[in-house]
Amino acid sequence: MLTKKLMLLCGVVAVLAGCGDKTSTDANSAAANTSATASAASDVTRVRGVITAVGTDALTVQTYDGKSVSVPLDATTKFAWVVKSDLSTLKDGDFIGTATTGPDNALRAVELVIFPEAMRGTGEGHYPWDVPGAVAAAGGGTNGSSAMTNGTVDGQSAMTNGTVDGQSAMTNGTVDQQSGMTNGTVTGGAGKPGETKLSISYKGGKAQVVVPVGTPIVRFEPAERSVLAKGQKLFAITSTGASGAKSVAVGKDSLTPPM
Repeated sequence: MLTKKLMLLCGVVAVLAGCGDKTSTDANSAAANTSATASAASDVTRVRGVITAVGTDALTVQTYDGKSVSVPLDATTKFAWVVKSDLSTLKDGDFIGTATTGPDNALRAVELVIFPEAMRGTGEGHYPWDVPGAVAAAGGGTNGSSAMTNGTVDGQSAMTNGTVDGQSAMTNGTVDQQSGMTNGTVTGGAGKPGETKLSISYKGGKAQVVVPVGTPIVRFEPAERSVLAKGQKLFAITSTGASGAKSVAVGKDSLTPPM
């Protein structure tokens, strides 16, 4: 039983590794990522959408821009649940990530992922990202570029009637033009009433991100291939030429994987 749990945990790590892949492109995006980092390994693809069929060796997925995409599966593919969470579960020292919108001096979170301890340090830093699932699924389009930053939580500041109340939280937030991902260390800040402003530290820099009320916040749980079903929303990582996807994360209880 312990061995099985460890194997499932490794699966979660593999799924999350896709979140920190500095060279991925989005299967839903028609525009190529022109950054030097992304062009270095364009064979990695992120797929976001709804499962329309489950086969023995592949999933058929309708992406958020209406395309039909095949996601291959083999014995090496790892699986995970994406489960709902909230800022009240976030602790100082947690490793997190967040997709954002807005200019660098006014970043606002689109989603926030709290990573498992096993993923600590993976993908730490700031680099290009694509359009998050939270944006694409809401009809916000799938073309565009953004950024990702991974790091550790220091603290969190909540806003009440324009006044900062010191607490603790974590976010990912770094944006280039449109939407982005930032994982880092929270140190505090300010925002509108009811919002939380995070100061995020990561290797090589810092970012400040406002987390609006209602921002999707998720965690990951181990899963097996048997959980796959038609109608589930997923976030998958595939590689050109590989016989199976690197990882598949599906939303639990109809949840949309927001990353």
